Amino acid sequence: MTDTTIRGGSAPFPRGEIVTDLARETAARITSVARNMSYRTWPYRLSLSGPMPDRILCFPQDLRSSSIRQSKALMDGRYVFPGGTVQTKPSTAPWRLVPPNESWAESLHGFSWIRHFQGRQDQPAKQHVHWLVASWLESCGRWDDIAWRPHVSARRLMSWFTHGRFILQDADMIWRSALLRSMAYQARHLARTAKRAAEGEPRMTAAIGLCLSGVCLPDGLRRLERGMQLLRREIDKQILADGGHISRNPYTQLTILIDILTLKDALITRRRPVPDILQETIELMAPMVRLLCHGDGRLALFNGATEGEPGTIEAVLARQDTKARVQVIASVTGYQRLKAARTKVIVDTGRPPKGPFSTHAHAGCLSFEMSAGQHRIIVNCGSTPIRGEEWLNASRTTAAHSTVALADRSSARFLKRPMAERLLGPRIADGPVNVSSHREESEHGVWLSASHDGYVGRFGITHERRFYLSADGEELRGEDKLVPSTRAAGWLGFHKKERPAVPFTLRFHLHPGVRASLARDATRVLLLLPNGDGWQFRTNRLNISLDQSIYLGSGELMRRSHQIVVSGVTDNKETTSVKWAIRRLARKSDQQ
Repeated sequence: MTDTTIRGGSAPFPRGEIVTDLARETAARITSVARNMSYRTWPYRLSLSGPMPDRILCFPQDLRSSSIRQSKALMDGRYVFPGGTVQTKPSTAPWRLVPPNESWAESLHGFSWIRHFQGRQDQPAKQHVHWLVASWLESCGRWDDIAWRPHVSARRLMSWFTHGRFILQDADMIWRSALLRSMAYQARHLARTAKRAAEGEPRMTAAIGLCLSGVCLPDGLRRLERGMQLLRREIDKQILADGGHISRNPYTQLTILIDILTLKDALITRRRPVPDILQETIELMAPMVRLLCHGDGRLALFNGATEGEPGTIEAVLARQDTKARVQVIASVTGYQRLKAARTKVIVDTGRPPKGPFSTHAHAGCLSFEMSAGQHRIIVNCGSTPIRGEEWLNASRTTAAHSTVALADRSSARFLKRPMAERLLGPRIADGPVNVSSHREESEHGVWLSASHDGYVGRFGITHERRFYLSADGEELRGEDKLVPSTRAAGWLGFHKKERPAVPFTLRFHLHPGVRASLARDATRVLLLLPNGDGWQFRTNRLNISLDQSIYLGSGELMRRSHQIVVSGVTDNKETTSVKWAIRRLARKSDQQ
């Protein structure tokens, strides 16, 4: 039996904090403009001069998988990154193109995509990489406002270190010297600016990149020490006690874990001691990645995550000690996994992250995903950074998740004022404060009950949700309750019993691989999986429909799918309850 309650009174989303952050960010922007102007000057560039390295000391392994398809697209001048797609002539270098947005430009200048060329290992790929790197050195090697941001510089250096052997292969001495000189120059600049990287994942990336520059380049001991000091501080701040990242984004979790594993690999290769905090962080974070994976080896779609590449996740988890703990509850981060036989259910039982850590977070409190073996059944819609701001905003709403929404409103509200959003990003401005969960396990199955108060302030209603997964994994039962809350009895000046009724919508988004058909009595839906397995959804409500939906799990492709929709109106005098179940149907092969 496990009880988890996250309570914070009214403090998690104070308006005063946003005002303070606005003032701080405005001052930081002004200071940044002045600094960037100084970085362009000859005296500053001269201050970055120093010994030129004659080699890269080690080439740590990049655990991210490569794609021949993506390398071909890049060679054809098609640059598909978060923020959009840009098509240019293959002979046109992308560095001076007008980017669709800053996210796209940061991905371009980060060079993480260079791994796709190494997967080809042919002469045209080598020549194209040499040309791209050489043209970057010519166009941006001295300064560029976006390319030289701390986390972008760090990502670029990490990419060049991990794929340096491929980049330098068959390179002449002049080109090789120019690249090594630039890497040392960038590393010295990063040593001065890493601590000023944007809060959250960017600052973590900057710290790891600085550490790696201290390991992979000669004369790097001071950079390594400075980087480790910053990295320790960011790990303490961003990695929670149960191993989750403070953003609650599974893909961010995976990305940071990969970067830390890369740093560990470099230290081992150079026969340097691995600090205890790195090993401890790996041992904390890896089980969380496993908790957030479905049977297909990919990530669940919560808080801005995409599925990720199965080869990458497999390589990361292979680094985990086989005797490591199996995690099913992440009470601090706010996720729980129910597992029986080949069935997995992953539930969001946490409140939204705060401030700068919430810019990619979703309003999906108490949403869940379900898979059977290799096949996903119930999903959230996911996120598609490549498709632009409109789709990003839509994917963050409660309606894009498998949970209850009241009056087509989200359980969390996002910062919408143009100036505030421009300065602080699209962070969450208000959302559930009290989120609680209670779990019991026995030989019969697993029970999980949870609740959140994200709708109390606007509608005076608490959402309670219960799950039961049978021990054989053949049935998942659930109940959603909309409970009138005494906390909001005086909301807008009228008494609780006078509150108007509120329409609700309970959604179960289906994976595109699931074929769904609604029964004639409109209380059941037949679900057919790609392997021929049949499951049946049923509910005690009559107003059920099968509607269109969109699946964005890859982060790039938009796939049509369906959603089961149960709708109704709450009676604010009494609790409204919707019971439902998803049960596996017997097949002939089971009876033989």
